[in-house]
Amino acid sequence: MQQIEFQENEEKLDLRKILGKYLAKWPWFVGSVLLFLIGAFIYLRYSVPQYQSTTTLKFDKKQADITGALADLDNLGLGLGNADELKSEMAVVHSRPILMKVVQNLNLNVQYYNSGEIKDSELYAKIPIVAKVISYNDEKRFVSSEYMVKEVNGNNFVLEDSEKKLIEGSFDRTLKLSFGTVILQKVPGLSFNSKYKIVFWNPLEKVRNLERKIQVNLPDQKAMLMDISIEGTVPDKSEAILNEVTKQYNLDGLKDKNLQAQNTQEFIDKRLEVITRDLSGVENQKEDFQNRNRIVDLQTQAQLALQNTNDNTKVLLQQQTQLDLLNSLQTEASKGDNQLMPSNLGLNPSLEQAISQYNTLVISRNKTLKQATNENPAVIEMNKEITSLKEIVRDNIRQQKATIQASIAQINSQISTNTGMIEKVPGQSKIYRGIERQQNLKEQLFLFLLQKREENAINLSVNVPKAKIVNPAYTDNKPVSPKKIIILVGAVVLGLLIPFAIFYLFFMWDDKIYSRNDVTDRTSLGVLADIPSLKDDQNHLVQKNDFSELAEAFRVLVSNLKFILPSKDSAKVVMVTSSVKGEGKTLVSVNLALTLGNKNGRSLLIGSDIRNPQIQRYDNEPIKSKGLTEYLYDESTNVNELIHTSDTNPNCDVIYAGTIPPNPQELLSNGRYQELISKLSSNYAYIVIDSAPLMLVSDTLNIADTADATLYVVRSGVSRNVLIDFANKLVKESKLSNVSFVINDVSKNVGGYGYGYNYGYGYGYTSEKNKNWWQKLLRK
Repeated sequence: MQQIEFQENEEKLDLRKILGKYLAKWPWFVGSVLLFLIGAFIYLRYSVPQYQSTTTLKFDKKQADITGALADLDNLGLGLGNADELKSEMAVVHSRPILMKVVQNLNLNVQYYNSGEIKDSELYAKIPIVAKVISYNDEKRFVSSEYMVKEVNGNNFVLEDSEKKLIEGSFDRTLKLSFGTVILQKVPGLSFNSKYKIVFWNPLEKVRNLERKIQVNLPDQKAMLMDISIEGTVPDKSEAILNEVTKQYNLDGLKDKNLQAQNTQEFIDKRLEVITRDLSGVENQKEDFQNRNRIVDLQTQAQLALQNTNDNTKVLLQQQTQLDLLNSLQTEASKGDNQLMPSNLGLNPSLEQAISQYNTLVISRNKTLKQATNENPAVIEMNKEITSLKEIVRDNIRQQKATIQASIAQINSQISTNTGMIEKVPGQSKIYRGIERQQNLKEQLFLFLLQKREENAINLSVNVPKAKIVNPAYTDNKPVSPKKIIILVGAVVLGLLIPFAIFYLFFMWDDKIYSRNDVTDRTSLGVLADIPSLKDDQNHLVQKNDFSELAEAFRVLVSNLKFILPSKDSAKVVMVTSSVKGEGKTLVSVNLALTLGNKNGRSLLIGSDIRNPQIQRYDNEPIKSKGLTEYLYDESTNVNELIHTSDTNPNCDVIYAGTIPPNPQELLSNGRYQELISKLSSNYAYIVIDSAPLMLVSDTLNIADTADATLYVVRSGVSRNVLIDFANKLVKESKLSNVSFVINDVSKNVGGYGYGYNYGYGYGYTSEKNKNWWQKLLRK
């Protein structure tokens, strides 16, 4: 029993095999690349080149140097604050109002073309006719309409619309068309040299087109630069559009700036009116407060009141002291003992004089009493004078006391008045400060608005553009599209990619066997030979002294077969089978038998496919009446009656299948087939059995034990991978032994072990060195 190790189904990446599949399809890749290159050349030949035009703007920071104090009001600035504001200006540059102005000023809603046989070329300058749209019938629904200038005769012309309808008109006169009213003007100095086509557009459509085409970029935000670019077929037109865009953008910015300045002027004037009224009211309030409170200078008056209070307090203390002295003196004066009274107390001079006289008289009386009695008339007279002087002193004291008390009352009144005034100062000061604060605030705001009004007037008179044009619109000489190199490279890439994708899908879903690699990837069984593909007009049988690729393939098969056949004295039996019909099993059987038959030994071919016999197709001699079926059915049949010598090789005999029986399986399993092999083994060196397909019927399994080796035929491009699995299963279940594969109908274009090596070294063989390059290419 044959011992076989079945390899596991591992996915291994074999780049050589994968590339070989695609390289075998090289004509498709070459054809696809050539087709795409031809298409690319045609496209490049007739496509209209696109040129890029660019203009560069520079923005400044807010120009505080013109009106410095305007920095306090952001809306008065002339420049941009930062890079974020620059980004917002990108949307303003190609905003619809600005683009609509561009379309109207440049009359872009009318396009002119020089009509050609294959393509039309757009015109912008040097156009002999200028058309303008006066009005539209329905501007919202209208998109475009084109007309051909068919004839120009003097001041008249003829237009042809898309429906071949002719419309006559005159220059400088309005003309009614299907979409609206237009006027055509003749440009003096320019003649009509070719056909012209005029296309009228809805302005909104041209605005949308410009929105898509105009690109705004910021090459350097810190430098406050902005690039505006557009691609077009006519550089002059593109440059005119960019110049008009920058012009309208600056005009729009200037309009916005003037509008802001005017609004600011109105705002300042209104605020000045309000502030003037408020300031007048505050000043009236301050005047009324001063008049009502009799205030000239609140701080000075408060300090004066405080000073007066201090002075009056001092005087009051002095008066209180004198009053106390007078009270004490009055007490002394009220006594009846006529004693001396205190003097020099700083009292009123008249009082001091009266006390001095009194004290002098008392001293004189006291001196007299030392020499006389109280009854002395002089003493009595002196006592009377003392009593009179004492009364005068008491009267002076009372008068002086009344005067001091009145003075004290007056001083207290003044102190009370000043104290009241001082107590009112904090409240008055608070109110007064509030009034002055409002007055100062209104005055400052009034002066600020006056200054702003003057600065705004200056700003309104300065017409500084919003952006400086660093580079006026210019166009690169090299077109941006179509890019020749990219298109050609893209054509080559697509030419390779599309067939690659198609073949990839084909290979992904294709589960057929094409080469020995497809077999060896799914089984550990050997592959003995690759049988080349044959055309219908080629000879399908191996001849004597044959050096064709077919003959060489079967010689290789015989050489490899000898390594797996056992050594024995009797005939070596080789069974040829396949999975299904049409895989070339009979072709292999016949040619193998013809190749094995030589001078050293004869070969025998037995047609064992008794359900569908095919061997007779390869023999021109008439078939004998009896075959294998008759032998299996009738025991009296002589073996010699079955044998037929091949007309191709005299060393090869053939036993045909015979009549198709109704019970082939019973015939092949009755043991007569094994007896036949046993009888013939001594007469032949090799016996080749052409058996039935294994997947369709079980006939072959009934005679498989007679074979020393089994050749399992698969057909390139026909057999599927599942058939290899079926063969593996039969071997694993020991239903077949010593099995090897033969791949039939292998094309020269198959990668791997295809027939690109030119078998044979005999007659008819051409050396590679002697072949022309085109022959080598065609061979591949």
